[in-house]
Amino acid sequence: MADTIVEFKGRVESVEPELIPKMFLARIKSLDGNYEVEMDLHKDLVVYEPGTEVEVTVSRSLPEYKDGEDFVGRGTVVTMKDEGGKKAVLISIGGLLFIIRASEKLELTPTEKVYVKVSRA
Repeated sequence: MADTIVEFKGRVESVEPELIPKMFLARIKSLDGNYEVEMDLHKDLVVYEPGTEVEVTVSRSLPEYKDGEDFVGRGTVVTMKDEGGKKAVLISIGGLLFIIRASEKLELTPTEKVYVKVSRA
């Protein structure tokens, strides 16, 4: 898919409850170590258990997905910055935060609308 910005397989490293009821912070690391993700998850949407292998996709068009199984959201790129030698991009998906850190700069611009998909591998 030509409009895929980033796509990788990873593993859920941790899932921790947040202060807001039913909200969790999931940390995902790519299997090759090039990407790290922190994302908000709501209990009523999808919550992945630690150790689960997942596929993460950020794209400009709606990716194929399994309704009721995959997490897919359309979000806005809020900020982009250097963070400890990595490039960090913050995407807001209806108030849920998705932060991706990569070793290389991702081809995104602030205020750009993108889709984020997380599915079991």
